[in-house]
Amino acid sequence: MPKVPVNITVDKEVLDKFKELCENNDIKVSTKINTLMKEWVENNKK
Repeated sequence: MPKVPVNITVDKEVLDKFKELCENNDIKVSTKINTLMKEWVENNKK
C-alpha cells in the first residue's frame, strides 16, 4: 500500500506524551501512528 504524507495538528502535550510512550516502548512513531489509524478505520467501518 502506498504511503501518503499528511500534516496534522495536535496538542503539544499529547504529542510529547505519545513520543515518550513510543520511545519507552522502542516503537517508531510514524509506524505506530499508521497502525493506530488503520485500527481506528477498521473499527469504525460502517
